[in-house]
Parts: sequence; C-alpha cells; structure tokens
Amino acid sequence: MATRHSLHNNAVRVVLAGLVLLYVGDIGASSRTYSFGTTDHYLTQATDYPRWAALVTRHAAQSVEIDACIDDATKCPKALKGYREVVLSGRDLSPARKIKLANRFINSRRWNIEPRRDDDWRTLEDFLQFGGDCEDYAIAKYFVLRRLGFAIDDLRIAITWDMRVQDYHAVTVVHLDDSVLVLDVDGPPRRQITDYRFLFSINESGIWDHKAGKRQHTDSHDVIQQGAQQL
Repeated sequence: MATRHSLHNNAVRVVLAGLVLLYVGDIGASSRTYSFGTTDHYLTQATDYPRWAALVTRHAAQSVEIDACIDDATKCPKALKGYREVVLSGRDLSPARKIKLANRFINSRRWNIEPRRDDDWRTLEDFLQFGGDCEDYAIAKYFVLRRLGFAIDDLRIAITWDMRVQDYHAVTVVHLDDSVLVLDVDGPPRRQITDYRFLFSINESGIWDHKAGKRQHTDSHDVIQQGAQQL
C-alpha cells in the first residue's frame, strides 16, 4: 500500500464535503487533539445528515447476509470470508488487540479511488468487495469494531485537515480506557496525531464540531442541511 502522503494526493478530499467547505476559512480554529469527553462539541443528531443515515440503513440491510456468513461459512460470499475469520478470531481478544486486528485487516484491503463525481460512501460489505478511499476505510473500521463489541459512544469517524499535505482526510477514532486512538489508512493505531486538525466527527448517534468555540444549535442544524444539499 502506498504511504499516507501519496494517498492524499488522489483521495477524495472530504467525507462530509458540504460541512467542510464551510470551515475552509477557519481551519486554524480547529482542534489538534481529540476528546470524547467534551460535550460542548456536540452539534446535532446523526439522522440530521441524510447521506450518513442512508449508509447506516444500507449497512443494517446487508447485516442479514453478514450475520448468516458469521453463523455458517458455507453462506459466505467470497468478499466476506476474511471478515468472518476476523470476527471469530477477535471474539476473545482484549479491546486493545481487537483494535489492532480490525485496523490491520482493513488496511490490507484494496485502495480504490472513484471519480469525484461518482464517489459514494461504501458500506462495510461493499468496501470488502470493491475497496475504497480514506472515508471508506474509516467507515469499515467503525463497523468492524462495532461487530467486535465496541459501544457506539466509544467510536467515531473523524474528518481532519492534514497540515503536512494541506488536504482533508478521514480517520477512525476510538476511546479506550483513558486514551484516544487514531486509526489511519496506514500503520498501527496511534495515540493522537498532532499534524491533524480535527474538524468534525460522526457516529450512529451524533455529529460533533471540533472547531474552537461554540455554535448555536440552530446554526449547527442549518450547517448540516446546507452540507447535505451540496453533496
């Protein structure tokens, strides 16, 4: 797999593009560290972002086939065979080892960049079949870790600004004990990455704005709606 720097040059520039475009003039106000404990950053419920809500719904529908695969290897399509082994082997691991297993498994998958006009957010099953780019890696890790027993409140997909390459990037962030681990498209889990500025993040329950300072809730809701309309 190529390095993180070379991947950035061709990757889709943003997962929640409409939201990020509103932040371009204020990147410097964003956070360089990630915290799961700062309630001031809460923006709105996840269902206010239609594209994300649609992806979660598609994943839930595909989970019927995924569950059948986990229960019976003969019912596994080729794309899910490796995933089944990860789930079965990860059941009895410690949380830290589960994170390493999920990160390594997803990072071994195929990097596949779509033309920007055709770019979609891929479910876990679609990613395992077709590969994807940075947001698809982050989404896939999120759902693998959910399957391995991690709570919604301990997982988020974060959109960042990479100061070294001056580009947007998606990662998975995990709350483990008193630490925050960042799962990137290459390398092992890291304890924070100070060259990233966190812009916002999302999970199945909410969306968080990590720019410095507070927004009024009504303004935040408008931001979500404007972003959704631009995608």
